[in-house]
Amino acid sequence: MPKVVAIGQGALVATMGVEAQVVTLTLDALLMCGFPIAQVCILHPNERQPAIASALQRLRKERSFYRQNGLNLRWLFQPIQDGSHYPDDFVTEGDVALLLRVLYRTVAQLKRKGFRIHLSIAGGRKVMTAMGMVVAQLLLDEHDHVWHLLSEGKLLQSKAMHAQRSDKVALVPVPVLRWSLLPSTVQEILIWDDPYRAIERQRQLQQHQRWQLLNSFWQKLTSAEREVVKALVQHGGKAEVLAKRLNRSPKTVRNQLQSVYAKYRDHFDLPADTKVRERLIADLAPVLPSLDEGEAH
Repeated sequence: MPKVVAIGQGALVATMGVEAQVVTLTLDALLMCGFPIAQVCILHPNERQPAIASALQRLRKERSFYRQNGLNLRWLFQPIQDGSHYPDDFVTEGDVALLLRVLYRTVAQLKRKGFRIHLSIAGGRKVMTAMGMVVAQLLLDEHDHVWHLLSEGKLLQSKAMHAQRSDKVALVPVPVLRWSLLPSTVQEILIWDDPYRAIERQRQLQQHQRWQLLNSFWQKLTSAEREVVKALVQHGGKAEVLAKRLNRSPKTVRNQLQSVYAKYRDHFDLPADTKVRERLIADLAPVLPSLDEGEAH
């Protein structure tokens, strides 16, 4: 069983390229904001590269700076590596997949231990930022944060590891559209170390939730309204065309369609003047057979 940390303790997870100061500037800003950071985890490319090796050396020296200031932080330097696969850069699909797996696994392990995650996406290549957002969508909850660092260009150019009072540094919270709507879903996803399996499971859950939502709307329709909707989704056309197909009067079909649209707006909490015909068709077309059968696919 993983050791569980004290409630509220935070872990900074930072992607890093050649700019080591991005990590310490972010850490300092978090501490200034009052976040209780207990662990710093730095994900980095192959340190055979002189620039990466130099950046890591500078960061390792900074550990004593924080100790001298009364902060007993645990530091973890996590290479983006799988056995002999230790890329200098992320130039192939396999390199990016490795990056995603290592970043996902790192965050998942910290989450299992009870850490509140502060994910910094300010350092390293753009692909690191992209994969960081994928991990955030999969694993983070309302207690976690994603941050981007804003600072003056001259500060980064100076290579200073800590900002002075005159320097302008700001942490910007990055909104995350989370795939996991329920805490139980997050806990299920944390079982696995494979992000691709987690993504597939999320797709399955979303598909099921979407079907349930549309099925509850479908149950609000009368049998006559359902027949109109099926004709609309399967064949399209105006009320007059649908009326001929269903052997009803155009007025009756128009009234039934208006009733369906009103129920759709009410079910999805849309403004009364929202045009929903095309939305309804797009939503129901993929699931209409299963709604008619009354079972989820």
